[in-house]
Amino acid sequence: MLICEELFLLLTKDSGKPESRMTYPVYGLTGALLTDLLLAGRISLTEERSPRIYIVSSEPTGNPVLDRALEILPTKDGKRFSSLVAWGKLNPTRHIAESLEAAGVVRIHTGGLFGSLNPSYPTLDPVPERQLRARIDGALRGVQPPTGADIALLSILQALGVAQVVLPQQETGLSRGELKRRIKEIAGENPVGRAVQRAVEAVTMAIVSTASTGALASSS
Repeated sequence: MLICEELFLLLTKDSGKPESRMTYPVYGLTGALLTDLLLAGRISLTEERSPRIYIVSSEPTGNPVLDRALEILPTKDGKRFSSLVAWGKLNPTRHIAESLEAAGVVRIHTGGLFGSLNPSYPTLDPVPERQLRARIDGALRGVQPPTGADIALLSILQALGVAQVVLPQQETGLSRGELKRRIKEIAGENPVGRAVQRAVEAVTMAIVSTASTGALASSS
């Protein structure tokens, strides 16, 4: 499962509603999507503090979520990572939902007066998210080494300001402050590939900077 798909599950209740009334969930999903593309070898990041993205290859990956992004990204070749996180056309929410629905994990519900504009995604198969949460819990408790995906997910949740909501104390045994410190420890102490490290840094910076300035999702 892609990192952006895992993040989607964490940000969505079993009822299909958002876990939290966060301000910029799309920024997190887009940042996770770009991380997936980086790990798939389709884009690269410069070494600047605010890195630029360059297309390495537009060859399809076979994954519809990634391949849809690859169709439109060439027009933004060389742009800042932060601007792409806030670029509305790259918003992967609908495509992630369609992918998870095709896999039988969620259902796209568009009932009600404004359902087509504000769909919900009730869970059909809870097993993937349970396994995901068990994996993250093991990383937080130090009983298993965190994966690159774990580090990316935890860092994005923290940047969005919803880590404590998505990973409550009754589940992790960690208070808000303890969870924040633990995520920082995991991100800083565990060796991961340079690509993951750069992506995590870029996503976190982009979310914080775009949210703090109130950037519109359609900005370029």
